[in-house]
Parts: sequence; C-alpha cells; structure tokens
Amino acid sequence: MSHSITIRCDICGATHSSSAADSIGALREAIVKMSWSRARWDDRVIDMCGGCGVREKAPSESGRRCGSCEGGELFDALGHDRIGHRLANALLRAGIDNLELLSSLSARQLRDLEGIGAVSAHHALNRLHAAPSERPS
Repeated sequence: MSHSITIRCDICGATHSSSAADSIGALREAIVKMSWSRARWDDRVIDMCGGCGVREKAPSESGRRCGSCEGGELFDALGHDRIGHRLANALLRAGIDNLELLSSLSARQLRDLEGIGAVSAHHALNRLHAAPSERPS
C-alpha cells in the first residue's frame, strides 16, 4: 500500500511530501539535507523550511520592521514572530487580506479555515483587539 507523508513549514506553510519515507522521522532526516530544520518557539517545536531558516538568521533590512516578510496590516497586527507570520499567511491563503475582514470573523469561523486551530484563532482575536501600543512589533 502506497502512502505519502507531508511536513509543513510552520512559518510560511510550504510543504514537502515523500512517498519514499516510511516514517515522519525518516522524512525529517531527509529534509534536513534540504536545509529544513526544527526550532523551538514559545515552548513548542516547529518545522521550518530552508527559506524561512535563512530569513530567520538574516539581519533585518533597514526601513523594514521584519527580515522575514514584506509587512502589511495583517502581519503588523498579528505580530512579526513565527506564530504571527504563520497565522497571517494562513489568512491570506484563505482570502482574508485585511483587518476589516478578519474582525468580521468569529473564533469558530477562524477555526474552520485551513491551517488555523483553536490556539491560532484565539491568538488572532487577542491581537486584533489589543490596543496598538500593546502589540509587539
């Protein structure tokens, strides 16, 4: 029986699949050779593709708030950290591209979107309703 194992970058959502790997561990070993890595964030271990790994280690360019994205209101509101980037990217893939659309959604509606679970929905709504001075840059 043939099966495929897929690993998703927790920052940008990029995926890598393999039908040759017989376990998650074997796939993780294979993608390390492709510059994928695992990183610790907020007491969680996340998967990070090679592109995000390079951007994480690169110094921020002057005039930009973040070395990992082009910015925009979703990224600014949700935070320039791994969870903020992952959440903003998931929202963009779902067609939610501005704060007005985001604010019209309930936690349940957010959880129904691909790639957004209960923790991400809670994070989005908390960040959306935080005063601008309370949002980390």
